[in-house]
Amino acid sequence: MGHTRVPVVSERRSNLVYSSIAGLILLSGCVTTSTIPEMAWVRTDGRKIADDAVLLQQGKSDISACDANLDSGTPTASARGCMAQKGYVLVRRDQAEDVRAAYAAGAQRGGPSR
Repeated sequence: MGHTRVPVVSERRSNLVYSSIAGLILLSGCVTTSTIPEMAWVRTDGRKIADDAVLLQQGKSDISACDANLDSGTPTASARGCMAQKGYVLVRRDQAEDVRAAYAAGAQRGGPSR
């Protein structure tokens, strides 16, 4: 019996398909969501900034004075310290409301604001 040989074109096509699949698998590993959580500044007195135009303006002013804009990336230790002196703490955005509520509860009980 004769030995059948797969045509060269078919081998090349198979190699191209396998290479393409391998490349897509590798690329899919590169397309990931950011592992850095979004952050937010929370007042340590428990007051909700969004509910008060004056607090919102004060927050913007404090962020600017401390060079602590979160849109510019993670704030430096100096910026965090500055914000802490002004009565803010940096927390994960998805935990901000819980942290604010805890500070508000502490303030109602007469606990420390920081």
